[in-house]
Amino acid sequence: WAPFSSLIEQSTCLEKMKYEKNKIDKPLISSDRAEKINQILVNYAGQEVEIKYYYDGYIYTITTTIKRIDKEYKKLVLPSGTLSFKDIIDLTSK
Repeated sequence: WAPFSSLIEQSTCLEKMKYEKNKIDKPLISSDRAEKINQILVNYAGQEVEIKYYYDGYIYTITTTIKRIDKEYKKLVLPSGTLSFKDIIDLTSK
């Protein structure tokens, strides 16, 4: 049975290598885009927003509402957790 357990370990290792290989660098945000994000947050009134954010080498997109904007800790409080301002790549109002 030893060969089968080594295949499982190889599979886990290969998946991890594939995950690490596909990582990208964090994209830079232009001043225009940063201003657009700021305007949406300043004028936010409970509508749904689409947020693109960078986490651990990947870009993710979620559509959600914002519970609270925490200016002190520079985070968005969402129904599913928190998101740091520095991780946000793009923000669009729905």
